Amino acid sequence: MNMAAGSSLREPWRRWAWVVVFAISFAYVESAVVVYLRKIYFDGSFEFPIATLWENGRHVLEPLILVELGREVATIVMLAAAGILAGASGLQRFCFFMISFGVWDIFYYVCLWVILRWPESLMTWDLLFYIPLPWVGPVIAPVLIAAAMAAAGSILIGLAGKGYAIRWRRVDWAIELGCGFLLIVAFCWDWRNILRVPDGTSYSGIPNPFAWWLFLPVYLFALPYFAVRLRQTIRAGAKNP
Repeated sequence: MNMAAGSSLREPWRRWAWVVVFAISFAYVESAVVVYLRKIYFDGSFEFPIATLWENGRHVLEPLILVELGREVATIVMLAAAGILAGASGLQRFCFFMISFGVWDIFYYVCLWVILRWPESLMTWDLLFYIPLPWVGPVIAPVLIAAAMAAAGSILIGLAGKGYAIRWRRVDWAIELGCGFLLIVAFCWDWRNILRVPDGTSYSGIPNPFAWWLFLPVYLFALPYFAVRLRQTIRAGAKNP
């Protein structure tokens, strides 16, 4: 192997390392911001029910909630930007985005635990996002997704670095993204209760049992599907020129 070829193989892993460094650093920043917001708006509590305000049947977003929504959008944009800057192709950019998102999400909880000793366990409930509806679930659920995203992105980056031409078909994208959508539905399933919608039902705002009946089948389908398609690519032995 000549020097140029060795350098070419190492380059994706250099970018991978910097994406991971960025994601871990950003996770600390994000966790610190959440600590401040919880202190200001929720008196330092991570407990449910969350504060909600309804007027004439409409959910009123207070100014600080609007700031929170903007922060969530900016978070996704920053993680996506890291992937776009690190990747050399469309697939690489998406892979680096998955890595940055996955590592960020895992270390977000690690940093919160270091700062506050929260969450108490992986089964502790958390409010994940607020767009377009509140996403809630036990911490283990987003961590499982984050770990899968980081691992899948890293594997694909590694294979591409070895010269494999990853043949990801449109149907593969549709299936995996469809699974991702259903996982989001699982997090949002209890949104009426979380927001305590004034529809005549007495809601506590305390999360009901998580929609494992939807989450687990989808999650346990998406992982083997990815593994099977990955194995087909490797066995095909298709190499980039």
